[in-house]
Amino acid sequence: ASCRGTPAMAGPSSPGRTCPRVTLPSSSSCCSALPHSTCRGKRREVGEVHTVPQKKTSTLDLPSEGGDATLSDIEQCYDIGRVVGDGNFAVVRECRRRDSGQTLAMKIVERSKLIGREHMMQNELSLLGSLCHPRIVRLFAHHHTHTHSYLVMELVSGGDLFEAISESGKFSEAAAGLMVSDVSEALSYIHSKSIVHRDLKPENLLVGTRVSAGVCRLKLGDFGLAMVVTEPVFTICGTPTYVAPEILCETEVDVWALGVILYILLCGFPPFRSRDRDQEELFQRRVCLCAEARGLIRALLQPDPTVRLAAEQTLQHPWVKAMASACRLNKINSKTAHVS
Repeated sequence: ASCRGTPAMAGPSSPGRTCPRVTLPSSSSCCSALPHSTCRGKRREVGEVHTVPQKKTSTLDLPSEGGDATLSDIEQCYDIGRVVGDGNFAVVRECRRRDSGQTLAMKIVERSKLIGREHMMQNELSLLGSLCHPRIVRLFAHHHTHTHSYLVMELVSGGDLFEAISESGKFSEAAAGLMVSDVSEALSYIHSKSIVHRDLKPENLLVGTRVSAGVCRLKLGDFGLAMVVTEPVFTICGTPTYVAPEILCETEVDVWALGVILYILLCGFPPFRSRDRDQEELFQRRVCLCAEARGLIRALLQPDPTVRLAAEQTLQHPWVKAMASACRLNKINSKTAHVS
């Protein structure tokens, strides 16, 4: 089963679309208090990094750390509303904090379905809970009963990039450049903290806003396979279409996946048909792209990770900056014309 239209979506891992899996501290605690820990590896999501100090989120009147909450406790703090996504492990509902009126998303996970997969949720709690960036879905709090876990997250209601690609087929260079800029900004931020996402794909990129027809602003979600990497890791994971060719896992694997996504955005289909990922395949099929876009794709899909672009270099790439600026200017001009 797949999860649809939500920030933190849940369900089992499957080829092409995976769902987050979630774990189980028995306590109710604020995400900002979580340790920044290393965990081992969902479908339903620096340029200048626009970060702000993460504020400690109140747990309202829920039991303090070390005690289980009850459903009644949680319902006293949150008005839990309509379903906005679901999967085999969880359902995601829109919710509202009763004290502030803030609208959020609540991922409700059946703990009995996570046996053997507990580490996936622990990743999401420890890693995502330590991050604060406008291009990354926020985890605000988590609460746990004996039977369920409740993750309170930023509500991202625009669906995911997979759905947007399914609707549009492919995108203009300007729109693709803006989306690559968003993802590069998120990757540059987590890579600066030695975090590798390891499951970057359209399903895990959530659409925060649609600037205009065919232009989406993206947020990175689903940190179930993410890990802190301080030395090369001999682990291959993720979805085959987006997995880099190298055996050692470091930050470069995320950049390879970004290159695959960029190719799909511009061409409407994946870059490789053979298992060896021969670069000669990249532009064998007729695709109408400018030289700068082709050059960036080749730089992102370099088989040798030591010469592959980094996320920060991608963010500062002339084509990415020009396309993102063109999109932003078009948005400003559209607003001006509307006012006139």
